Amino acid sequence: MINMIKARDNLSVSEKTVLDYLVKNRTALKDLSVESIAKNAFTSPATVVRMCKKLGYEGFKEFKIDFILANTEIVIPSNAEYKDVILVKDKSENIGRSAIENDIRALEDTLRLYSEKKVQKAAEMIMNSRKIFLFAKGSSYLVCKDFEMKLRRIDKMCTAQQDLHEHSIDAAFLDERDIVILISNSGDTPEVIEAALQARENNVKIISIVSAGKTTLGDLSTVVLYTSALEGDFRSAAMTSRTSQMAVIDALYSHCAYYNIERSISKLEKTYKIFKKFKTK
Repeated sequence: MINMIKARDNLSVSEKTVLDYLVKNRTALKDLSVESIAKNAFTSPATVVRMCKKLGYEGFKEFKIDFILANTEIVIPSNAEYKDVILVKDKSENIGRSAIENDIRALEDTLRLYSEKKVQKAAEMIMNSRKIFLFAKGSSYLVCKDFEMKLRRIDKMCTAQQDLHEHSIDAAFLDERDIVILISNSGDTPEVIEAALQARENNVKIISIVSAGKTTLGDLSTVVLYTSALEGDFRSAAMTSRTSQMAVIDALYSHCAYYNIERSISKLEKTYKIFKKFKTK
């Protein structure tokens, strides 16, 4: 991110006023539009966009995402007992066992963070929604895809995406009747934050699954479901975060299925019959 203090000297008086306003009100930026910023800074929308470009951004949207992430205080839970088995130089005889133990520990920590009321609320939002879109990047997308398949088996149609362009197209047609489910281990993935901002602009409710701690995605969400992930940045593709996310997804799906259990059983039986029919051919 550009050093805004140094770049400030290259701005005009009105552009400096805009930047100073944003710095002073940085916690509220996620809810501000170009027009509202211009009004509050007593300038024009064109000045706001011009300031963003002088700071090196293509436009206001890119500036907003970068600015929000730069001002996020991230709290990462620590676990002194955790051993990063992938980074151990000398392979031990119990490296496989250690991996499983780490998964178990992550699940135990996730269970301590678990809130039945929040999961039930999220399930009710999902089952009463018109459209459901799931979005994540990297290996978190696999969790989205798993939840998509689960919901479709009880005839709750949804779409899991990992391409921001495709998601943006669909997001343009969402409104307060719809749900966006966003999954990010860090809670600060730029593309996921952009998807959350798009949802908020259309008054779409957001359910997020993130690691415990204060995150940008959590602040943008309607309901936040927390997980525990033991690995650090060097193990971003490791098992523990995905194991925790999948556990929360299973809990959420259970509540969705039991929201109307008779209907769910009927849909699952129909799904089973279709699978069995094609399997015998």
